[in-house]
Amino acid sequence: MANGFQIPSLQKYVATILAALAFSMVQSEDVARRVGVILEGTFETHEVNQALEGAKLTQIVPFYEWDYGVRSFSEEMWNERGFEWESFFSIATKVADTLVEKIEPTVYRDRRGVIDYITIADEDPFLTSIVFSSAFHEKFRDALGDRIFVIPIDRHRLHLFPATGGKLEFNGPKIVEEFRQTELPVSLEVLLVDKDGVQVVGELER
Repeated sequence: MANGFQIPSLQKYVATILAALAFSMVQSEDVARRVGVILEGTFETHEVNQALEGAKLTQIVPFYEWDYGVRSFSEEMWNERGFEWESFFSIATKVADTLVEKIEPTVYRDRRGVIDYITIADEDPFLTSIVFSSAFHEKFRDALGDRIFVIPIDRHRLHLFPATGGKLEFNGPKIVEEFRQTELPVSLEVLLVDKDGVQVVGELER
């Protein structure tokens, strides 16, 4: 299983150089700051996007930060800066790595004290990119197991469940209702995160 962004070892050095050059070009803009990826619902239209393995309703979109928030890259800007997905994604994962270090998860437990699920909420626009950080899996594997289900319910909120034990199924109706009321919805697709990467394995029923 792979998420489509794992760089072969022989190309890693070249990709790193390309990423650094691309990043410096973006940084040369007066208003540009970070660049990264954001998970978006496919109902959103973007000129540049990438499919997530197994997804029908979720897409990966490159964004750049400026004084008034974030903007997705136009095809023209993307091409002008010479970006390619492999090099850009290496930048995005560095942003994600930093976010994993600062996030403050909220843990919910059942009556026995066993973890039900974990919620991660943060106003950082690149929050959803944390699923692509290897540090994300390392941070939560002890609490949730080697295989972690993630629901990208909102651009600023993720729900994490152990992939075994039926916790997601039990809490599914509550998550669906929450999705209907959210302001920046992404999707109800279920992302499986493990040591091999990220892929979509299903969707919560509405």
